[in-house]
Amino acid sequence: MYGPPQAPQPPKSPASGGLIALRVLFAALPLLSCGFLAWAPLLRLAIVTRRALDWVLCGLAFAAGAALFSYAAATGDKEGSTLEAFVGVGTITVLAAGSVTYYLVAEIRHFERRRTAPGQVPPPYGPIGHGYGADGAAVTVPSPVGRPNPYTSAPPPEPPVQTPQPPTAPRIEQVRAELDELSDLLRKNHPEGEDRR
Repeated sequence: MYGPPQAPQPPKSPASGGLIALRVLFAALPLLSCGFLAWAPLLRLAIVTRRALDWVLCGLAFAAGAALFSYAAATGDKEGSTLEAFVGVGTITVLAAGSVTYYLVAEIRHFERRRTAPGQVPPPYGPIGHGYGADGAAVTVPSPVGRPNPYTSAPPPEPPVQTPQPPTAPRIEQVRAELDELSDLLRKNHPEGEDRR
């Protein structure tokens, strides 16, 4: 209510609360399922981006998860060697971490490209105005380049250039009267018959 005017709130970007919640959920699925659901974030990514590469990676992750699950089910009662344990745990870790990393990087890039696509207005860079830093000092946030600041007034219009006006009739009459007075005064002081030297 008091103080400098506040900038209007920027429109919500694609990374709003719902999208962040989905990213967290799909990133947690492979980790919480020990890598068996590593295909789930890749499936979401393939649906969002509609790229063939993402569909292929989703299929490969599903096949690897199914193979790991089948192997674990088939050898569940048998005691395996240390090498088998290292290979199994390593495969699960690489599958889970790789799918989460690829999913997050690819989805964030996809939404960034969509947000800054040609023909769309780029998002605002933050509020314009005054704020306070961590030390309590006032901080001015500059407006982004190329965007007009709505809180500055337009420069005042320049006054029109005044061209000299031609003398009007009353002014001409006044000058004529003054010249007549001057000539009368000169005639009185210097009569025509006097010799001038």
